[in-house]
Amino acid sequence: MLEINMEFARGMLFIRLTGILSKRTSKELKETLDRMIDEQGIKYFVINLESLDYIDEEGIQLIMNRYFDVTLHEGRLVICGYNHHIQKRVKKDLERAFRNIESSTNELTALHLINI
Repeated sequence: MLEINMEFARGMLFIRLTGILSKRTSKELKETLDRMIDEQGIKYFVINLESLDYIDEEGIQLIMNRYFDVTLHEGRLVICGYNHHIQKRVKKDLERAFRNIESSTNELTALHLINI
């Protein structure tokens, strides 16, 4: 199960994920992000993984693809809140996949990174 909590503030969409981001649960997140990019024209995203229990390769790929979509629209995407559990389970995959994506320890730092 994946819970998606979103908040739009200061020109950025903050997305807080709770639960499991996997092949089975990623469809809703993909559709939500695609809609926000394509229909709403949102360019700045902060994805908070602090409450995420698990992410598989499909979830990682989903975030990578949205990162490329955002940058094509001259926006930015920042990942924050890598919790210890996520780092431990998929550290190699995350580091390799997300090396081009900006990251921060929390949403406040992400807010300062984007600084629109």
